[in-house]
Amino acid sequence: MFRIISCFLCLFSLPAAAQDFRIGIFWPPVWKHTNEAQYRILADAGVDFIQNVESTDLNTPERNLRMLDLAQAAGLKVYVSDPRVRGSDADIRAMVEAYRRHPATAGYYIKDEPDSVQLAWAIATYKTIASLDPDRVPHVNLFPDFAVKEYETNYVNRWVEGVGADRLKYLSFDIYPYKVKGRLEKTYYRNLDIIRKAGLRYRVPTSSYLQSFGIVGMYRLPTTDEMRLNVYSNLAYGIKNPVWFCYATPTGQGSQKFLNSVIDSLGQKTHLYEPFRQLNREMKQLGKTLRSLDAMEVFHTGDSLWAGTTPLPAGYFWQPEDRHIPWIITRFAGPEGREYVMVVNASFTRPAEPDFRTGLRSLREISKTDGRPRRVRRITGTFLPGEGRLYEIRRNH
Repeated sequence: MFRIISCFLCLFSLPAAAQDFRIGIFWPPVWKHTNEAQYRILADAGVDFIQNVESTDLNTPERNLRMLDLAQAAGLKVYVSDPRVRGSDADIRAMVEAYRRHPATAGYYIKDEPDSVQLAWAIATYKTIASLDPDRVPHVNLFPDFAVKEYETNYVNRWVEGVGADRLKYLSFDIYPYKVKGRLEKTYYRNLDIIRKAGLRYRVPTSSYLQSFGIVGMYRLPTTDEMRLNVYSNLAYGIKNPVWFCYATPTGQGSQKFLNSVIDSLGQKTHLYEPFRQLNREMKQLGKTLRSLDAMEVFHTGDSLWAGTTPLPAGYFWQPEDRHIPWIITRFAGPEGREYVMVVNASFTRPAEPDFRTGLRSLREISKTDGRPRRVRRITGTFLPGEGRLYEIRRNH
């Protein structure tokens, strides 16, 4: 399996460091493209942090430090990847000491997608790093459910409880919906819901990966509309730290042949760059509100519901006139008893016209342009394929 990483969810009393909504990329520009120009491109696209990984060519202390210096100049942060993480406690101590004083250090890569056997090592390593540098993120990203037996009890729960919910910075996982030949990953929403519920249960923020890649014979390169649905469905399930996989196009990955991602193998922007930047801008503005909300209930409408989804109850306060249209409807709980609803057009091929019965006392839409609430009388305007909108609501209790 190719290397990836993933997910976060802000809850009621998270540490201050977890209260920001941040956007990351996995697979940074390779060494020959590690320069000021490439890091400016990253910053211009609204990226906050870069995740380095063991299978890049950026894993020496010198190259990690060069990344950190460039990131600091561009206003970014870096999760460093150093092979000493797999060594002794003394090796790990030396690794942390090499980076912990750099202001651009966001965290330390440990392992992407550990299996059940590797989980005990990952837990022990996480605790060691956390004790040495409690302000940074020891990074481990979990598999989706189809890769591990007894996924919730013997993998997700075991991970959180092994590290300690009070110590775990983020619960991170990955799943990618867009497969070759027009196929979809049927367990996509089930996985998002498993992680959503675990985040609420343990009061841990969650993070997930967004698909901006294609692999010959495995995954298709997503369209703009597919990227949009990937973004807004993750937000609807409470994700607070989305990470794009991948940003730069991986090369030399054996039998896995990657199609050009946001940046191609020559360091040039591809056709994905502009939708990548636009979606980041929208997430940043909505994130000003979403960072303090909990996704309490997530419902779906439409004729063909995906595995693990919950149909919208007939008596729910928010109802579409046409239940054949595929919508995602999430009720968020906010501070001071405030309530919010996110509505997502769950089709990545067709626009949708909103026609909802809500019976609300007031409705304010959160702007994707400036993040401010704006009072509206009703929901109007066509939803693009995959588009989501966030509303602050007051019900007639």
